[in-house]
Amino acid sequence: MEKYLEIISNGLYSYRKGKLFIEDVDVEKLVSRFGTPLYVYSCSLIQNQIKKIRDSFKNVSPLICYSMKANSNLKILKLVHKSGCGVDIVSGGELARALKAGFKGNSIVFAGVGKTANEIVEAIKANIYFFTVESIEELKTIDKIAGNLKSKVNCCLRINLDVDVDTHHYTKTAKKETKFGLSPQQVSSVIRHQRDFKHLKLAGIQFHLGSNIKISSPYIEALKRLKTFLDDTGFKPQIIDIGGGFGIPYRIENIEPIEVFGERISDFFVKNFPSVSMVIEPGRFIVGNAGVLLTRIIYKKKTEAKKFLIVDAGMNDLIRPALYNSYHEIIPAVVYKGMNETYDIVGPICETGDFLGKERSLSANLDAGDVLAVMSAGAYGFSMSSNYNGRPRPAEIMVSGKKVIVCRKRETISDLWKHEM
Repeated sequence: MEKYLEIISNGLYSYRKGKLFIEDVDVEKLVSRFGTPLYVYSCSLIQNQIKKIRDSFKNVSPLICYSMKANSNLKILKLVHKSGCGVDIVSGGELARALKAGFKGNSIVFAGVGKTANEIVEAIKANIYFFTVESIEELKTIDKIAGNLKSKVNCCLRINLDVDVDTHHYTKTAKKETKFGLSPQQVSSVIRHQRDFKHLKLAGIQFHLGSNIKISSPYIEALKRLKTFLDDTGFKPQIIDIGGGFGIPYRIENIEPIEVFGERISDFFVKNFPSVSMVIEPGRFIVGNAGVLLTRIIYKKKTEAKKFLIVDAGMNDLIRPALYNSYHEIIPAVVYKGMNETYDIVGPICETGDFLGKERSLSANLDAGDVLAVMSAGAYGFSMSSNYNGRPRPAEIMVSGKKVIVCRKRETISDLWKHEM
């Protein structure tokens, strides 16, 4: 466990005399104060991850636009903004959150395949840096709205380069059968007819390959295809946005370090796209390993087939295992001596798919009342949570050294129907 904690947090998670600490705060003291389930984020780890990205890509000095969909808590957004990043949004609600957190319009990029007219209006009024455009119809709509507002707006065309990546099928976004982006033929047509869009400036090209990509080679392949495309069309972009998707370790596994990602991608970029500005959109990489979901064991259960630890966090709190069959390391808040047993760690939701981990080796001495930590839960954890089965969503806490900051209060039972009255 100690080796794993060092890999994902560089010492910011640790066991001290058998007790789990996040930075300098005892996990058991957190759950005694705030209850469970409980999301806890490490402020220092978020800052460290941003610095790693910046240092790794220093040769191209990209605009780092944090992908808000990974985790949109305002305290986290303010921390990311304070660290000098921009933000990547996909909805009007995220636009409002970005502005509330202090991001200026010129550091906001707006992606997504289904932007509504109202969202486009609000984004233009906020003077965002650019729209990432996913279809010809969207381009026409933005052009019309910009004309009505007597504005001229920047757009980057999202090109679907049909690059496959080794990740879950649901999170591949650059295959031609997905809903994302424009085909090279469509992008070429828009470039040829760009004068038809009088209220738009074609500032650049964007691509996004998928999520939790563990090696840099797909990015190099995409950039090679993009170079060929640009040579063929003669289009000279001011901006190339390579998206995000940089992987993180959810367990002890071989993942190319971000330093290698940055060096390889930057070297290719400098040689082939001189004087072009780069934008990158990391989300998971910044917050994924910075978040932990703490949960308390309610019951131990044994059947003829399995041993279970039934906990008070379920798929409504963390849906990734049920949705993607994703793996999260699960470790105890207190280390017990003695033998281990193999358990499925499951929640209280009325679904067979409600599990946090299967076939996990944990102490045979664990019992009701003990606390477990579901690791690497900072990205797509709380942001995808719900009130399914009538369950209030957890509190969110941030730790900075010994300081504990409440990011979001725990919902109450009455919150479940407050919008229905």
